[in-house]
Amino acid sequence: MFFPSNIKLLPFSRFAVCDRSMEPAFLDSDHVLTFNWIMPQAGDVIVFKSNTKNVIKRVEKIKYGKIFVKGDNRRFSSKVGPIEPSLIIGKVILKY
Repeated sequence: MFFPSNIKLLPFSRFAVCDRSMEPAFLDSDHVLTFNWIMPQAGDVIVFKSNTKNVIKRVEKIKYGKIFVKGDNRRFSSKVGPIEPSLIIGKVILKY
């Protein structure tokens, strides 16, 4: 069976946070659960693909089909340009 690459097969994914860009809400080594079958809105925290890494950031705004993200901790957050919706893995729904 063939599935297009933008269709997510599993509704949930788990990740470990490996940076400080989202402190204090998400600390290095926190674990998060994402729901993958949703389109995020401004203010949501998402995990998305950036090159070969999975990155966690907050959605700042959605404009012209592009998603603009930022880290909560400006001191440690790298700048990321607007991302395509197809790069989103999921919306963070639980920290554990």
